[in-house]
Amino acid sequence: MIELELQGEYVMDFFCRRNDGLGFREVKNNAVTSDLFIPADLKEFLKESSRVSWNNLLKRSDYNGDEQKLIRDIMDDIRRKIETSANVAIFLNSTTKNKPYSFGGETLKLLYVSGTELRGDEDFEKNIFSAVEEMTYSFHHEGKRIFAFRPDLSFFINGIFLGYAELKSNFTNQTAKNNGRNKVITDYLEAVWEYTKIANGNDVQQSLRRTMLRPFEKSIHLVATDINNTFILRNPGQFFDDAKKGFQENMISISSFRPVVEKVFKPLPTVLDENAGSRIRFEEAMRSLYSKKMVEKEILYYNFMAYTYKTITVTENGRKVQKKEYKDKTGKLMCPRPKQKFGCDRIIDRVQEFLDHESEPNYYIEKLRAELVAMNAPQDLIERVVAERDSYCNNKYVYSLLLQYAAGFGKSNIIGWTALQLKDMRYNGEWVYDKILLVVDRLQLRDQLDSMMLNMNIDKAMFVEATDQDTFVKALSDKRRIIVVNIQKFWELKNAIAKAGKDFKNLRVAFLIDEVHRSNTDDVHQEMFSAFDELQDIFDENGGFLTRGSVKKNLIVGFTATPSPRVLARFGEFYRGANFNQLWKPFDAYTMKEAIADGYILDPTKHIIPVNVKMYFDMPPELTQAVTQAIQEGRDEKITIAKRKVYENHDRILAISNFIVNRLLSQVYGKIRGMGKAMLAVSSIPIAIEYCKAIRSLMAEKTATGAFTKYADAPVAIVYSDNQKYEKCASMNDGVEEDRVIDNFKTAKNGIIIVVDKLQTGFDEPKLHTLFLDKEIRSINAIQTISRVNRTAKYKEECHIVDFSFENVNEKNIRDAFAEFCGISITDFDPIREKAVIEEIYRGLLAQPIYIKWFERYKTSLSDKEANMALCLEMDADIRSWIKNMVDAHAQYIQEIESRGEQIDPAHADDAAKALRKAIGRYNSRLLLLQGVIEIAPNFLDAAFIDFWKRYSYIYRSMFEKDSPLGSISTSFDGSLGLLVGEEIEVEEPEEPNGGGTEEPAPVSGKKGGRPGLASIFDQLARLNATEQEREQEMQFWLNQTEHLFSFFREDGKFMAMLRSPNFSRDDIEKEYNKLIRRYFRQTNDTKVRKLIDENKEMFLEEFKTEVLVPKEVSIRPYDTSIDDYSSIAAES
Repeated sequence: MIELELQGEYVMDFFCRRNDGLGFREVKNNAVTSDLFIPADLKEFLKESSRVSWNNLLKRSDYNGDEQKLIRDIMDDIRRKIETSANVAIFLNSTTKNKPYSFGGETLKLLYVSGTELRGDEDFEKNIFSAVEEMTYSFHHEGKRIFAFRPDLSFFINGIFLGYAELKSNFTNQTAKNNGRNKVITDYLEAVWEYTKIANGNDVQQSLRRTMLRPFEKSIHLVATDINNTFILRNPGQFFDDAKKGFQENMISISSFRPVVEKVFKPLPTVLDENAGSRIRFEEAMRSLYSKKMVEKEILYYNFMAYTYKTITVTENGRKVQKKEYKDKTGKLMCPRPKQKFGCDRIIDRVQEFLDHESEPNYYIEKLRAELVAMNAPQDLIERVVAERDSYCNNKYVYSLLLQYAAGFGKSNIIGWTALQLKDMRYNGEWVYDKILLVVDRLQLRDQLDSMMLNMNIDKAMFVEATDQDTFVKALSDKRRIIVVNIQKFWELKNAIAKAGKDFKNLRVAFLIDEVHRSNTDDVHQEMFSAFDELQDIFDENGGFLTRGSVKKNLIVGFTATPSPRVLARFGEFYRGANFNQLWKPFDAYTMKEAIADGYILDPTKHIIPVNVKMYFDMPPELTQAVTQAIQEGRDEKITIAKRKVYENHDRILAISNFIVNRLLSQVYGKIRGMGKAMLAVSSIPIAIEYCKAIRSLMAEKTATGAFTKYADAPVAIVYSDNQKYEKCASMNDGVEEDRVIDNFKTAKNGIIIVVDKLQTGFDEPKLHTLFLDKEIRSINAIQTISRVNRTAKYKEECHIVDFSFENVNEKNIRDAFAEFCGISITDFDPIREKAVIEEIYRGLLAQPIYIKWFERYKTSLSDKEANMALCLEMDADIRSWIKNMVDAHAQYIQEIESRGEQIDPAHADDAAKALRKAIGRYNSRLLLLQGVIEIAPNFLDAAFIDFWKRYSYIYRSMFEKDSPLGSISTSFDGSLGLLVGEEIEVEEPEEPNGGGTEEPAPVSGKKGGRPGLASIFDQLARLNATEQEREQEMQFWLNQTEHLFSFFREDGKFMAMLRSPNFSRDDIEKEYNKLIRRYFRQTNDTKVRKLIDENKEMFLEEFKTEVLVPKEVSIRPYDTSIDDYSSIAAES
């Protein structure tokens, strides 16, 4: 089947003729004008939509009833306005806003929108969607035809050109991926090439460019398809400047530049996989691009101009208020990546499914039953699975969707596009959602969303930020539909929602959450909880009391790059694997691995650079004496080896600060064409303050004179949450508030920002090149933190993570976290099994003698404060006596066992009192784990029951809590700091869990002496120092490798002469330096040596220049720093 047959017999049939097709009008190609209009369609639509204005214009003397002349003039005017817009969608969108299209003083409607309050979709159906085969576009200049091409299918709305598609046939051995994309890109680049010939510097206003390249640059999108696969290209104009320059300077050809464009000419995702028929997938793809409602969404939502803003303070009605104004009026076209639009569309489609079946409470249960029947599952298994699924809270009281999207992929835009569509969504003639709440964390994220709303032309009166209970409750009752919720005030807002419970029964609310993680410090496991969890708690509490009696279910949509198993089970999708094992997965996912492969983000694990900071551990003489005495007396005392003291060490901070400053000046600031920036993440406020002072002092010294003066104004900013123990953050930034500090950092050419648990989620600064880590990160926090530098930017080729953590543990932590979260997260977490464990522990707690003796009396006394106090004193004494008896009895048991030379039964390794305390801990942790995941009977959650066992734990802890330790090991910086080479991180694709669940950890041995005794402290101390010595040897090895490289440089007379001569520019020296590096690489096959040089070559060049130009000084390399000798490194980036 050739392409023309495919077009005419199938594709055009689907677009124009089939009853279940897209409903386009089929138009002959000779009906299209040379400037891409269908005059008959435009005239027909204007006479329908703007009859009065049309007739008024015809009556004017300019036209005297001449419809052809009038429509020609209108087309010329529309063409000029499209050419001065970013694309046709931006222009058409503007005609639906406050400034409708006007011609000759008359208002003309160019587009009907759907879902209007009075007429619904009635007017929208009057829009004329047309498809044209083999339309020829040719451009003439000064009487000559300069360029022409003929797309396979072109699309119009109301006579106005929207874009085109190239169709290829696999039957003729052609594919969209190769031939289709090749054709689209070649046509565009040929047009640019021809443009450069005739423009020749005379098109300063670029009016010629806008006219000639309009079919490419002003289209909504360009598409290539072959039925099996579809590819989409947006905004090809982003390549114009580079292509034009390349052609003019004869540096590129069409074939050499084509791969550059191919990188963003991406495949279109579909819900159906490759197992589905090609026609079914093709039709899904075409509906997602060209269905009438999707074309409307492109115009109304998916294309907008992004501007940068600055916040100013103005006085209104006697009050000072903050407003945003343009920083500059040069906007940037923003349109969705294929996966971004796919995710938004899936959310809206699922919401539509929710609404269509809302009156069927068992819809999803029956859907699951049907799926299991289709899998030929046994009937007893079907009934068990359905019963289990029905016991879960997931989607029971509130609809929830979990989307796993890579950090840096653009979740903020997805939230904005989704919020707009939910705001405008109607069902049975009414608004679906009364309010849309955007739940975000941090000032910077809120500012991003605020700017995004302005860019998307959302009236300021339509959205508000709720900062406390009062503004939140007020926003629920006024006309503002979109509410930005500050997560820092979330606990207040939970109370506000509860107070406004009656309002929630009359409202349907959508919550969109850019997920944030915080550590719940009250939890013994330091589990990470999210705003998503907290919000869902409100609706799940007491069996959905908040919305009981309401037929409307609210919606929660959460976005995260790092879903935990618990979050997946609570908010994800329930499905069964091929072997019927229970699994949970996100509703939609675009993983870090996919985003890296597609070039949307950089791989932050590719360049992890460990820097060893050698420490020495010692025991002060007085502590040595105390330990010796304690051992002799048989006392079991504690000695602490506080890692905190390592990070707080003053000399260590100074050495690292010197390394950071040298690397900033010699390498980081020169990256991204001189626009590189860095972030330093540390573990505490006092450490951050000390780093800030040290780095500022060193930076001032090194930029005072010489080559680095150009960096003198680069900010050294610091951001942390104020704490009354330390100076206010603003005082560390010359009185500037946090939002302005962040804004100044983002607008500066270079700079470093020092953070303490801030800006490590959601901070979006594409020019961040290097992340310095002097803290330990792991799991979710590791992914969130390293993702600060993974954003792409023009000329940004890589990102670096420089790790100073003690023993460089972050290298492994990041590898483990990346392995866990780089792919789609699927879990076999089994709430049913965990619930059974809770029930078993509960039965055991009921059988405890102290429970039988005291619980009922304790519960009764809770209502009488005086009686409770007296009972608690009596109960306290009895429990202490019981605990002591259990401990003594167990000690006697151990003694008897050991005297007989027998092994201790692991089941009896702990005494009864300790075993009880552990059981209580397991009970509480599992309750927390299952909270909101599965419905739990009220007796398990009884407040008096839980409080009683909490009292027991308090008493037990007070009896065995150790006194203050004898002392702590002292730490000191050992005077050396050096580069190491990180391992390459290769991550296997995670396999689908087998449903076996997580095994219980093996019981600890009950053998006496399992915990290291006090005498072992000397061995531990020796091991710590031995490890540091080993790392110093590794550091020396890499230092020797660097010296070998420098020896190679010294042997090259030409390079040495260039360094010593003032007649060579920096570019000349760098070119020669890179040649030498390539020659050196040819002599070594050691990939680690190559990695060392590649990750540090700019710094090495500056250090070597210093050695050559200042030979008399003892050169201390920035990666081999002594705190006693901070030599300046005269280098320029």
